[in-house]
Amino acid sequence: MERLGIEHVDKERRHGRPFSTFTLWFGANLTIADFALGSLLFGLPLSSIVIAVVIGNIAGGLLVGLMASMGPNFGYPQMMISRTVMGSRGNIPFALANWVSTVGWFTVNIVLGGYALQLAFGIPFYVAAGILVIADVGLAIYGHDVIHLFERIMSIVLGVMFAALAVIAYFRMGNSLAIYNSHSSFSIYFWALVLAAVFSYIMSWAPYASDYSRYLPENTSKFKIITYTTAGGAIASAWAELVGFFVYVGANNPGLGAIAALKLVSGPYALLALLAVVLGVMAADALNLYTNSLSALVLYRKAGRMRTVLLAGIIGFLLALVGSSNFSTFYQNFLLTLDYWITPWIGVMMGGILVCKIRPGVETVRGYIGVGLGSYLIGLLASLPFMNLESYGIAYVGPVAASIGGADLSYFVAFMVALAAYVLLMRWLKEKREGRVPIKGPE
Repeated sequence: MERLGIEHVDKERRHGRPFSTFTLWFGANLTIADFALGSLLFGLPLSSIVIAVVIGNIAGGLLVGLMASMGPNFGYPQMMISRTVMGSRGNIPFALANWVSTVGWFTVNIVLGGYALQLAFGIPFYVAAGILVIADVGLAIYGHDVIHLFERIMSIVLGVMFAALAVIAYFRMGNSLAIYNSHSSFSIYFWALVLAAVFSYIMSWAPYASDYSRYLPENTSKFKIITYTTAGGAIASAWAELVGFFVYVGANNPGLGAIAALKLVSGPYALLALLAVVLGVMAADALNLYTNSLSALVLYRKAGRMRTVLLAGIIGFLLALVGSSNFSTFYQNFLLTLDYWITPWIGVMMGGILVCKIRPGVETVRGYIGVGLGSYLIGLLASLPFMNLESYGIAYVGPVAASIGGADLSYFVAFMVALAAYVLLMRWLKEKREGRVPIKGPE
């Protein structure tokens, strides 16, 4: 069992190879949440879907890879590293947002996995959800090394299972794909919505990234970490999403949910397919609960990792029972909501650590760092004209979004503006100093 919580990983505890980041993110993304995205792609021509899936996963996966590259240098979890650009108190809203996000993802997966277990064995949903919660809590409590081992195994097991699902879906589609393409049509608004959902899913792992690379030796190649993390996440996520789409086309029944469509299409192999879903839930939620506990400790260190894991498990279970009644809308809105707080935060993190290379002490950093917090707000405010909040029932469409058919590009804008704002503000501060020296941290 892992002894550390959010403490620094010293040299004696460092171990592992950069390829472990590939297997971890590959296993964690061959999951039901990715698969369920396939049903949200329905309506666009196949070529447009492939373009959105490829662009969204590469862009989102690269952000996760860049964040993971910070782990070995700092030796801290991602939300502790965030203190270096936001401050010890200024970082609290971001740790809280990540705690909420991880509970949300845990809930999403429990809902989908619970449906799969319910269909596979005919047990009540609350029993199925409870089984998954117990399994995930156990993995999260044992911690970092056990999770890496589990994901390494799942990268093989789920890889084989999803390959089988791809073959089954291909042969079950028959001429359904040709019929689908003949009736589908391109819409810039819907395409942007699909891109947002795809990008949002994989990008949402960014606040987790260094949690699983911080034990690597400090001299580990950043290029290898970025490459392996990006490849593992992007390949698995794109693969699962396209398999989910093909299963949905093969089912040829828009009224079916993702899990019901999978059971119908897989036919005599339904039990195998549903078990793949269940294992995928465990693979993703092991990370969700572990990172959730670390975010909770950033908020209140004395809570203890085991207690925070148990708390998140109970909350996620209760939310799954409530959210299961209207899952499709809940899932889509949850994914898109993640974009708004995470992308400008990533921009500030990259501007501060990867571009300006600040290295203040994580434990001794002051309460609030104006450059980081200000850059975040600038990025967020700059993205408002690009937002379209109608999918949340809010009657707001920014002027730029309205001019391009309602497409919401605010997440890209927030990221780029926040990054640029941080770099420019740091350069301005440097020029204001007399007798300038290399910047070690914002003042």
